[in-house]
Amino acid sequence: MALAPEWAPNLHPLVVHFPIGLLVAAVVVDCLGLIAHGRPAIREIATLLYCTGAALAVIAYFTGRAAADGLVIPSEINWLVNEHADWAFRTTWFFVFFASLRLTVLYILQPKLAAMVGMFVLALVGIGLLSETVERGAGLVFQYGLAVRASAAIEP
Repeated sequence: MALAPEWAPNLHPLVVHFPIGLLVAAVVVDCLGLIAHGRPAIREIATLLYCTGAALAVIAYFTGRAAADGLVIPSEINWLVNEHADWAFRTTWFFVFFASLRLTVLYILQPKLAAMVGMFVLALVGIGLLSETVERGAGLVFQYGLAVRASAAIEP
């Protein structure tokens, strides 16, 4: 039994958008938490989003590796697939480390405002990594059409 529906080339395109959305949302909520720094519930929500986004990034990374192994990749874009995989590796493990650090700072060290600002700046670095990964993945799909098949003509 295949996990991906018949119309999907593999699981990666079904999974990959969740960590992107959650990690971007985490940074937005984190920013709101800095603005309203007297409200710890906002920091906790941001931490939950970072942790969930990091966990889903791991799943997206491994579904992406499996997708690359299951596709016939034209040799002229193999370098871009490898580059995307390298950026995805760095981004995934950055956010896994960051989520762990965030949990430590939030629940063990009882953060001060300066520590939370530092964590936010570090999160922005992660968003930069995520942006580089997304740029390369989008190029594979929209510029080179990797893992995209033409839709069947619809008869009137």
